[in-house]
Amino acid sequence: MLINYLKVALRNILRHQTQSFINIFGLALGMTCCFLMLMWVVDELSWDRFHTNASTLYRVEQDQPTPQGAFHVNLTPYPMGPALLAELPEVQNAARVAYPGVLLVRAGEKVFYESNAATVDPSYLEMFSFPLVRGDSKSALDDPSSIVLTEEVARKYFGNDDPLGKTLLVNSKYPFTVTGVLRNLPANTSLQSNILLPFVFEKRSGANLENWGWNHIVTWVQLHEGQDVAAVNTKISQLRRRHFLDQLRNRPGAPQNPQVSDVRFQLMPLTDLRLYGRFGFGQSTGSIQSVSLFSVLALFILLIACINFMNLSTARSATRAKEVGLRKVAGAKRTSLAWQFYSESILMTVLAAALSLAIVELLLPLFNAVSGKEFSYASPMRPDFLLAMGLVALLTAVLSGTYPALLLSAFQPIEVLKGRFLSSGRGSVLRRVLVVFQFSLSVIMIVGTFTVSRQLNYMREKNPGYDKEHLIYLPLRGDTQQRYASFKERLVNDPLILGVSGTYDPPTSMSANGGGADWEGKDPNFRPLIGEAAVDYEYVQTMKISMAEGRSFSRHYASDSTTGVLVNEAVAKLMGGGSVVGKRFSFANDGTIVGVMKDYHYSRVQSAIEPLAVYLAPSKVRYAIVRLQAGNVAGSLARVKAAWGEVNPSYPFEYRFFDEDFARMFESDQRMATLFRYASLFAIIVACLGLFGLASYVAEQRTREIGVRKVLGASVAEIAALLSKEFVKWVLLANIVAWPVAYFLLEKLLQNYAYRTPFLWWLYPLALLVTVGVALLTVSYQSIKAARTNPVNALKYE
Repeated sequence: MLINYLKVALRNILRHQTQSFINIFGLALGMTCCFLMLMWVVDELSWDRFHTNASTLYRVEQDQPTPQGAFHVNLTPYPMGPALLAELPEVQNAARVAYPGVLLVRAGEKVFYESNAATVDPSYLEMFSFPLVRGDSKSALDDPSSIVLTEEVARKYFGNDDPLGKTLLVNSKYPFTVTGVLRNLPANTSLQSNILLPFVFEKRSGANLENWGWNHIVTWVQLHEGQDVAAVNTKISQLRRRHFLDQLRNRPGAPQNPQVSDVRFQLMPLTDLRLYGRFGFGQSTGSIQSVSLFSVLALFILLIACINFMNLSTARSATRAKEVGLRKVAGAKRTSLAWQFYSESILMTVLAAALSLAIVELLLPLFNAVSGKEFSYASPMRPDFLLAMGLVALLTAVLSGTYPALLLSAFQPIEVLKGRFLSSGRGSVLRRVLVVFQFSLSVIMIVGTFTVSRQLNYMREKNPGYDKEHLIYLPLRGDTQQRYASFKERLVNDPLILGVSGTYDPPTSMSANGGGADWEGKDPNFRPLIGEAAVDYEYVQTMKISMAEGRSFSRHYASDSTTGVLVNEAVAKLMGGGSVVGKRFSFANDGTIVGVMKDYHYSRVQSAIEPLAVYLAPSKVRYAIVRLQAGNVAGSLARVKAAWGEVNPSYPFEYRFFDEDFARMFESDQRMATLFRYASLFAIIVACLGLFGLASYVAEQRTREIGVRKVLGASVAEIAALLSKEFVKWVLLANIVAWPVAYFLLEKLLQNYAYRTPFLWWLYPLALLVTVGVALLTVSYQSIKAARTNPVNALKYE
């Protein structure tokens, strides 16, 4: 029976080749877009799940209460890990991870900067499934002078030689012996450190590993199976509070009942890290929103393709009515007829899926470039991808085949033989509804694409509060930090250099903050979180930050180096507004405000500008900032390089432009906008394929009417307008339906941005013009073709 169904289905496909091509190609395009997006979604959902202990691994995080709301922090104090392991029976293992920044690593004549290094406890390799291809994971990090590399890094320094026992010199002063080689890390892991050092390396940077008051490292814990995570969260909060209070009481001259904020600790599952990670004031760093968005887009496009199939199948009901009537007269049951139409749907879906996989392989390089992924040609054959694609194909077959199967199998023989059948009634109404629905989805995607692009452009063009053009910064690695003053001295008098200063944190992403600020008249219970930055003289001038009040730091005022403080306008507002220059402000130290800077983005542009206090600390500068001459950037850069070579001959010259960092902030948003744009294009193409098929069908059904109208004197333009008018009405109605839905969805999407593009009302009429124009172009060919038909041939129809 099944073979018979497939034979009949194949005959129908070959008999109606144009309709079959539109159906199969439309389904293939819809499935291609759906497959590509699902590959992205499945990959995002697979992150960090390959670890053997994945279900019991957690990162310790905390919410710090502030008047601005809870500030979420992913860092913990140094002694947190050992204390949790020793005092909480629920904890099976713990590991501390710190990131020492960029290291200068040397092996003989080979010298490289390494930015993905981490210092870890030995238990790190026991908890996480990062297997060693050389060495013993249980003892590889026991020695304080041991180092573990990935295969890629080991090959970079030692070629094909055995790296075990070889020595690497870190930061020109610390020798480490290679004791293990890790298998290259998979792309879908949040822990991308390709160099591992013992955690005790932190002591060499002067860190106090017993300090409970400084959140500086990441702490991972492995719980025993079946533990109540909420109860463990409470115990962690109590443990930290107890140890922190004890440490405060033991300080000389400290009060016995110090006041500390009620910090709430919680465990973040490793498997949720990629999707639900967050940092700051409710700012999401996870990809769950993108996963949800692209899942919905994939479903939208698949629905549009399935609607095309249903529309064309029901539109052709007249040609299948007699077949159904005769089969029923011959004794066929409705179930067998339904299975016949289901088999046609399944066969077309299988053919479309095969074509879709071929298109996926062709588009994979482009998709990788757009999405930032690294899918190979074998990726679609992965079991998880194949399962997802199989489910999509099954869903497509069911969605596209159910209604035609139920509609066509419901024809009554007596009605068919009398020439009356369902397609002229409810079937045609449903086709209109489906066309309106699929074009509504297309309109939503078009408006969404324009809005996301406008938001991205708005953030790019937003004034960050300083002049980012022709501005560079240079990380001061190792000994170069001590030579910063000499480096600056060689540049300040150069006419091609317009300014030199420096900061402790990366100048485009300063993130240090605290809650201990105090000033005259402040409510003792008011503990706002305020950013903190240590800078050199000429910081404001070099960055070209505007002053709202007062002055910047100056060498003419000796007190600036000890008590001077610069704040931004956000701090001035916290202090009650009005003039704050000359007022006491205690934070990192007791000081006096000498100036108020206008608010500027010292971190991500996507985030709201938070309060910031700036102090003078030239000795702490770790990033030199240099402003180049606008008309001679190459010459200015050459002068900076020459000065670097004189002062730091053994360190490579490394720099970054501020505007490059600025652009890098929008990479994920740019990917989302580009994927959105391509998805919208696919949706429109698929919808237009269906419209083309329906226009062909309508023109065929009205052949005699067209012939009569031409005999009576109707022009080609009039007939083409007559045939196009119905489709334009459908598209107009689709826009009316889609606009409020699009507005609601985009308002929800834009809530994630602190600074939003203003409402652009003209995007909605623009979407109307685009969809109507595309619809007219799609149906005009069939309309004009039908209008130009010889009326003699039309009147001989049937």
